Amino acid sequence: MFSSQYHAVRDDILSAINILSTPDALEAVDLASSHDPALARVLWSADVGKNGFLDDLILNTSQKIKQDIYGGSVYAVVPVYSTSVCMEECGYCNYRAGNKGLEVERIRLSDDDLVSEARFLIEQKGLRTLELVYATDPLVRADAMCRQVELLQRVLKEYGGGTVGINTEALEIEEYKSLVDAGLSFAVLWQETYDRQRYSEVHLGNTKKANFEYRVDAYERMIEAGIRNIGMGVLSGLADWRLDWAMLMQHESYLRRTFGISAAILGIPRLKVAVGALLKDTPFIPSRQEFLVAVALHNIFSPKTMAFVSTREDWKTCIQLSHGGGCLFTFNCSTIPGGYSLGHKGYQFPTYSYDAVAYVERLKEQNLNAVFDWTLDEPISLGGRYLSMSAS
Repeated sequence: MFSSQYHAVRDDILSAINILSTPDALEAVDLASSHDPALARVLWSADVGKNGFLDDLILNTSQKIKQDIYGGSVYAVVPVYSTSVCMEECGYCNYRAGNKGLEVERIRLSDDDLVSEARFLIEQKGLRTLELVYATDPLVRADAMCRQVELLQRVLKEYGGGTVGINTEALEIEEYKSLVDAGLSFAVLWQETYDRQRYSEVHLGNTKKANFEYRVDAYERMIEAGIRNIGMGVLSGLADWRLDWAMLMQHESYLRRTFGISAAILGIPRLKVAVGALLKDTPFIPSRQEFLVAVALHNIFSPKTMAFVSTREDWKTCIQLSHGGGCLFTFNCSTIPGGYSLGHKGYQFPTYSYDAVAYVERLKEQNLNAVFDWTLDEPISLGGRYLSMSAS
């Protein structure tokens, strides 16, 4: 388990920071070498985020790599929230249990409600990759998630097919297996931060999510359950963002060595203040330029991993994150259950929403082509509908 190696890996990174940030050490980094977590040492350069030669080199190298693989194609995905009832006390989240009503409704969708949301997104917006998103709801457990995955798969089948993924709390192996049997295509889970102490400070209570080791080892349970398309990521701004990205790359490298599986999806949320959150600001939030460079460096590290471009960011930033293609692109975005077709108000965190119908042409103006009919599942054909993110 990665948790058993956590302290040694973190200590190695921390002990090397002074060495890694020297000019000679940085010059030794080969930006053409993928899957080498040593690339992360670049993040400690004093030149990162300064709009100079190093930033340009990283951003341009990333764009070329992505362009060569994906030809400017980005892949449309939409979050479909099932419940905003939550037992967690995550200090940065509007859905935390202690928030008694600031900009949030506590909603649990019925099956009919979920179908209404799905049909609206498919029929009106052309979106066919649906990401089911759950809070830690005591009444919506793995059996309910399986039923809803099956339900959305049936709805998509009526329209020629599509893909269902899930974003939920860390689960047990058998629960992940049941989701695979229900038709799940991918599972994403953001580690939030790899700083164990900071993790404990912002995840209060006695839930499974409060258990750092349980969460960090969830990816291995996913893989053992047969999920081949996993999404990993950090919430940049909770702790030292450089160390979080370096630890993330080490974790991915461990999974690749151990299981032959690379992350299919990279979660790249950046901390944004929610009205009902306890955490209002931190000294750790990367600047916009630092953020762009971190994502680009990861593109070099793992070229086929698709960054999940978040509508927490404005349109210009989304476009820059998407240069070259090869990312998941969110158009319409509501983070409240029933926010698309049922008129429910509120949010988990503040977002923009770029209507799919209106913004496809704006993507084309940036030499980006939105693909709506796609899947992560085999067979493999990067030039067509299918993608594969397993290690090669």
